[in-house]
Amino acid sequence: MDLDVIIVLSYKSKKRVLSKIAKQRIDKALEIYKKNKVKIIFSGGYSLKSKKNIGLSEAQLMGDYAIKNQISQEDIILEEESRDTQGNAYFTKQLVKKNNWKNVLVVTSDFHLLKTKFFFDFIYGPEYNIQYLEVNSNLPKEKTRDISKSEKKSQEIMEKIYTENKIQKGEDKKIKVLLEKFYSKFN
Repeated sequence: MDLDVIIVLSYKSKKRVLSKIAKQRIDKALEIYKKNKVKIIFSGGYSLKSKKNIGLSEAQLMGDYAIKNQISQEDIILEEESRDTQGNAYFTKQLVKKNNWKNVLVVTSDFHLLKTKFFFDFIYGPEYNIQYLEVNSNLPKEKTRDISKSEKKSQEIMEKIYTENKIQKGEDKKIKVLLEKFYSKFN
């Protein structure tokens, strides 16, 4: 696997406690890291449902967990601005661009994979080689189905918004404006 960086997406960690699903994602990324020794971006600020800058960010919680599991602190990059999957894609892209990386592996859960692919492929655009690794969440089938249904609905809403705003794949400036407008509703 030709790889420059691993990106791990956060998942609903609350009150300074890393969620089981976030740990599953990190553990899978650690397996890849041990074989490739590339930088890891832990992506996640504060969810839209929580207040910003209260306690540790999800990225900080993930980074701390990774360090406890033998990942060198110098290989960890924290992305703490994102509050959703769209933000994960946008803000990690800025870090990837800054470092001139092209080969990216995104780690997320099985129920989150389609939405993740949509946002990362759209926001990164065609000049990046993005691979995806899904982690089996081991959630009950009905729960996975319900989450996947909700994920698909939010993806469809964003596809419509991108079309209405004439935003093309990889258009950082337009995506940034849209993202700032969206996030301002939740601060």
